[in-house]
Amino acid sequence: MKGKNIYTRQEIEQLRDLIRKRNSASAVEQKSIRQKMRKMGFWGRDDWGIIDCSETDLDELIKSGRIKVKSEKNE
Repeated sequence: MKGKNIYTRQEIEQLRDLIRKRNSASAVEQKSIRQKMRKMGFWGRDDWGIIDCSETDLDELIKSGRIKVKSEKNE
């Protein structure tokens, strides 16, 4: 795994925002957005086999337990 599989709720919301922006961005803009996602530890293709990640994909990763969201108490 190149990235990580445990995120805070705030990080998940940041990832959602980046996914939304990436889905409506030009190819050049998408590259910089993907780089921001990678800096957060999210490597869609390499870690999860996801190409063109959507919010639904992120929700499924969380629902399946492949990505864990830290509760506020653990932060």
